[in-house]
Amino acid sequence: MKPLSPAREDGWVLVTAIVLMAIMTTVGLSSFAFVDTNQKRARESRERESGLGLAEGALYAQGFALAHFWPNPERPLDSDCASSAATVPYCPDRDTLAAASSSNPAVAQFNVTDFKANATWSTSVRDNSGVLASAYDPALANQTLVDPVKGACPVTPCRVDWNEDNQLWVQSRAVVRGRPRNIVARMKLEELRESVPSAGVTAGGINISNSGNKQLVSATGTTVALRCGNVQAQSCANWQAGQITPTPTSVTGQPSLMTPSQLIRFRDRAMTDGRYYSGCPTKNANGKYDLSGTVVWVEYCPMSPNFANDIETVDCTPPAGMSPKCINSQEKPGMLIWHCGVMNMQGGFTFVGILYNANNSDGTCTPTWGPLNGNCFSGNQAVGPNDAVVTNGGFGVWGALTIDGGGCLHVGSNGLQVRFDANAFNAVKSYGTVGLVQNTWREMKAA
Repeated sequence: MKPLSPAREDGWVLVTAIVLMAIMTTVGLSSFAFVDTNQKRARESRERESGLGLAEGALYAQGFALAHFWPNPERPLDSDCASSAATVPYCPDRDTLAAASSSNPAVAQFNVTDFKANATWSTSVRDNSGVLASAYDPALANQTLVDPVKGACPVTPCRVDWNEDNQLWVQSRAVVRGRPRNIVARMKLEELRESVPSAGVTAGGINISNSGNKQLVSATGTTVALRCGNVQAQSCANWQAGQITPTPTSVTGQPSLMTPSQLIRFRDRAMTDGRYYSGCPTKNANGKYDLSGTVVWVEYCPMSPNFANDIETVDCTPPAGMSPKCINSQEKPGMLIWHCGVMNMQGGFTFVGILYNANNSDGTCTPTWGPLNGNCFSGNQAVGPNDAVVTNGGFGVWGALTIDGGGCLHVGSNGLQVRFDANAFNAVKSYGTVGLVQNTWREMKAA
């Protein structure tokens, strides 16, 4: 057999090489396509996770905002919140969320590549009453909600804690690079029990202008603590035998009922509950003064109005000698905080809870007020120069009465006016954070 000549052109080497190169090219292109698809899927997954992260961030940021601006029937939210709108007190801070919507991207918590463009978020708040009582349905969220006890919510959508259970639904939506995520959870405003000194009566001194021997102050089981130095001195403690139980004691180092930081927390709670008065209390739509509520705060009222015939009350069964017309109830006692000025309480009604005159103990009253100096005897004057709380005409406190600093308690006529009840201190609760109610978080279909 003759060997093949190198000059011949009928061999298969070139064809084989071309076929192999074609196979290799096909395999290579397939590999590139596979890698590209995986990279695309990884990017999509990352963007979806980024969207979920932003949605959760907006959800918790909304909770933080609600902790400072919890909507009540007197202060509902005006609108939903969105990254495209200016930040208002009840909305999440745009600058601390996605860089794409922040006026200062450097401070945004979500500022990596996915959040620097085409990243948006929105939140909506609804009450958990009516058709949303047991579960959240976005198709029903904008309807009028009807609570079985309180009736129809006064605003639609119901952006207010209408059923007053300190719980609200928060829906949060986020879109990152065109990929939407939509979550919802029920958020709860937590109550914090505050530690305060417990006594039936605490004041700079006491002056009982009634000359009879009937009991006017009963703090059995606790103390009547006076900050003035000598309870035997008329200027410190002026009373007749049988009028006060137990005998007042001098406690010159008795602390204020609340620290300045506690006062801030209770002021904030009163604002959140819609029970804050900037100035003297005013009448409501019924033509009555309403001092009921867990915490009521009066910021500055140099002398309280005459509440005698114009006060909102409910029927109650207090101890003998006290009016059966009550502000609050024994089941739900309250706290009336008079930050500065004189509480001149008179009329046939009983306050259930803690009557508290802070007497400018934190030094923030404007105009400047007190603290008064504890020189309490003022003869038969209706209101003495150092009186911080004056009671008369059938008014009573069923709980505890506290005056910070040297302010005096002036007790007038007509029966038992202070009766200690330890249950009153159950109302000493401020608000803490807004947290997620367990087992209510869920992801909904992206809208």
